[in-house]
Amino acid sequence: MEDLFLECIICKFNTNKITPYVLKCPNCNFYMSSLKPGVGQDVKGISDLRKKNFKKLIKTIETYQKKPDLLEIGSGDGYFIEECIKKQIKITGSEASEKSLNYLKLKFKVNLLKLSMPLKNNILLEKKYNVIIFNDVFEHLKNIHVVVKQLKTMITDDGIILINLPSSQGIIFRLSEFLYKFGLNKFYDRLWQKGMSSPHLSYFNKKNLIELFKGHNFHIVFTGHLDSVSFKNKERIKSSHKNKLLVLLLSFGLSIFFLLQKLLPKDIIYLIFKK
Repeated sequence: MEDLFLECIICKFNTNKITPYVLKCPNCNFYMSSLKPGVGQDVKGISDLRKKNFKKLIKTIETYQKKPDLLEIGSGDGYFIEECIKKQIKITGSEASEKSLNYLKLKFKVNLLKLSMPLKNNILLEKKYNVIIFNDVFEHLKNIHVVVKQLKTMITDDGIILINLPSSQGIIFRLSEFLYKFGLNKFYDRLWQKGMSSPHLSYFNKKNLIELFKGHNFHIVFTGHLDSVSFKNKERIKSSHKNKLLVLLLSFGLSIFFLLQKLLPKDIIYLIFKK
């Protein structure tokens, strides 16, 4: 990333370079990285947590759409598809890579699309959906304004857009940013998924995400939060750390954090928008 002041894509203020690969807007607190975009599967060891969160999202969706006809952008390992099937919700899954798409086709008998956002050459989908959901995907996308603009052509007039993503105002992000200032960069790099197949390109909070969609004539209809950790975290920690003592200590720490997280700033937020 060049040592230049780049304009914030949301509020147009000049951003500040805070790490070798991250810029932050001092006005709206939007973060963007220079990491290279990619595709990849879900983080290992959190399947139970994700399924629990997806049940909560589906319950929320059904308060706005009695008969959801749903498109999921970036279906990963298919946990959300699995929960929709259990609830007999009509869902179309999608993945950007042929390999990931073939993996999903082996697991599920639902409609699946090879799809990446933004849509290439502004090609329209064959149909519109009354629900489009991004599950931990939006923060991995580039050309965000193009993506939001294209969403208006992909949903029905009464359709909703649901986005869940990590928040820059969450306690985990704030703590990792604090530790980074003292040279402890591993936690911060991990949150950005630096060095992984699909790193984060941005970090939003509730306010600047609403501002982004407002600029494209969407309005917010609901906000909520999801759990970021579960009581049992050993498998999740083992997926990124090999030292047994460190795994044990971090697992214990996250178990304590699980009990405290309802009192702390939320790490995962979700928002629903309408045209």
